[in-house]
Amino acid sequence: MSHYLKQLKTQTSRKIILLGLSQAGKTSIRDVVFGGKAPEETQNYAATLNYERQIEQVADESVTVMDLGGQEVFLKRFLSSMSSFIFSNVAVLVFICDISTPDKFPASLKAFVEGVTRLEEMSDIQPAVYVLLHKTDLLPDLTQRADRMEFLMEMFQDAVKTKNITFLQTSIYDNSIHEAFKRITAEASEVIPEVERIEKEEDLEAIQKRLRLRPIQQLLHALKFMNRLEEVLLISLEDPDFRIQASDVENIEIEQLINLLDKVNDLRMIPSSKSEIKRMGACMMYKSVIPPHYLLVLFSTEDKAMLESRNLQEIEETVKLLSSQLESMLQTPA
Repeated sequence: MSHYLKQLKTQTSRKIILLGLSQAGKTSIRDVVFGGKAPEETQNYAATLNYERQIEQVADESVTVMDLGGQEVFLKRFLSSMSSFIFSNVAVLVFICDISTPDKFPASLKAFVEGVTRLEEMSDIQPAVYVLLHKTDLLPDLTQRADRMEFLMEMFQDAVKTKNITFLQTSIYDNSIHEAFKRITAEASEVIPEVERIEKEEDLEAIQKRLRLRPIQQLLHALKFMNRLEEVLLISLEDPDFRIQASDVENIEIEQLINLLDKVNDLRMIPSSKSEIKRMGACMMYKSVIPPHYLLVLFSTEDKAMLESRNLQEIEETVKLLSSQLESMLQTPA
């Protein structure tokens, strides 16, 4: 491919923007996820100067991954004189926040808010926004980690109340970063201009329904990642066909468990108490009713037994963060 064609392809393809402060882990994430490097190979990276970009193929679509330098001099340039170049044609903004450096949280929030503002000004579509609560491996204490993530989620969401944000906890030293980018790249390939979307999809009603329910799925996905669960489901107690799950990929074991529960009418049975936890074979199941008529079900296998290692009260605190948002969105007319 000629240099001209490469430049043209880079300019016209949708972008995944990696934004965050210096040393937040952006380049390490890029090289581990897209470059196939081992995490140990990225330990001594120097700060990224200016920006770096590369083209990736995602579901037959060309997507440009842009790694933006996080030093103050570069951030100022990206958010001012270069903003039309950086923030146009963006499919997904991925903001990386190092959760192990609380002294940098104010600067991180400022960069995030300015980035979202520029994105809204420059974008011709509705881009997805992800916040990676990164370097979880540096906070091995689960209670401390949960408290800090709760604080950050509230801080970022309150700063841009009108924007739906997907929060994911990640580390390059486990599979969480790969799971996160499976979702991010899949979303990047879906975020296309509305005319093209309608041409590619015959059922417009199905598209509208999927778009309306996507923020709810993102909340369930965040709950799954925060607690390292196998699956999270939201089920209507009134409509047997209503069901949203955190994962796009079908989990056969969970499907078999759901079928078993359906047969005994246990899945849609309102518990006598507000919530309960029980064991079904090798799986722990947590159920919680969300007003007015929805049931939230969390599944955890024994090797990820977060439902056993954290008591019911702690789990309910996490669920409570999502309940009011879920209720509000579910009651919004289609």
